[in-house]
Amino acid sequence: MMLIILLSLFEGEFLNLGIDAGSWGRGATGLVYPTTSYNNPASLLILEPGGNLTGSRLFGELANLVAGGLNFKSGDYGFGAGFLLHTVGDIHDTRSALIDEDGDGEMDEGEELDGDRITYFSSREGALIGSYAKRFGNLALGANLKFIYKKIKDEVAYGAGTDVGVIFDRDSYSIGALIRDFTTSPIFWEGRTEHIAPSYLLGLGMKRKIGSVLVLMELDLLQDDYGFNHHLGLEVEINRWLSVRSGFINKQLTAGVGLTRMPISVDYAVNVHRDLPLCHRVSILYTFK
Repeated sequence: MMLIILLSLFEGEFLNLGIDAGSWGRGATGLVYPTTSYNNPASLLILEPGGNLTGSRLFGELANLVAGGLNFKSGDYGFGAGFLLHTVGDIHDTRSALIDEDGDGEMDEGEELDGDRITYFSSREGALIGSYAKRFGNLALGANLKFIYKKIKDEVAYGAGTDVGVIFDRDSYSIGALIRDFTTSPIFWEGRTEHIAPSYLLGLGMKRKIGSVLVLMELDLLQDDYGFNHHLGLEVEINRWLSVRSGFINKQLTAGVGLTRMPISVDYAVNVHRDLPLCHRVSILYTFK
């Protein structure tokens, strides 16, 4: 039971993983310069109507991610729907495998695990998200409602939450903000209730035409219960069909490339971790226009 409780301590972390490959390639930014509406519901009014699908292999074969959605807008209003599914397989359960000679419940010097008694289980986490946005001049205000599902071994939980975001968009710069889990999202397990505490994000972005290329830079700052984090991203749009990207998720390097032939875009991104295998991510976007 202790292992399951430890796995559920970071209740909402999987919701940070649903970012598309275009945004992930530039440091998992996208609060003010979005590729999809996942990062900020206010971006429904920045994006062209379309659909997207993302698949990712995280840290070798440790975990898998599938996410996607649709976004629409009409006049000063935007609407969207999305989903996220994150799975981790072959998690070792050693609770019954300890050869505990002194009966103290801890692995002491000289004690070991019986490999034949180690079992395995999986973890699944998912979310369905509905979003809405409205424009007030250069200001876009958006909110979403997300329904959460989690399963760790044989335990199942359900929850819900709300994010509220804003984007102030100008030709050469943008400012965005987001309160994630504005309602302190509850997760209901059998016999206990966990909560996802609110986190606060601020994004600053600038884009400039330099010669024949468009250069986009974004800095996203995040404050939550686990500390202060920053995402830094750079994208260079070489021409209408080719973009190259790079960035940092704190100290982790990301890089990516995007190919566009309207109405379809294909993005690829890779995340370099100091101690774990590479993370690969691919997204396909379709613009309805």
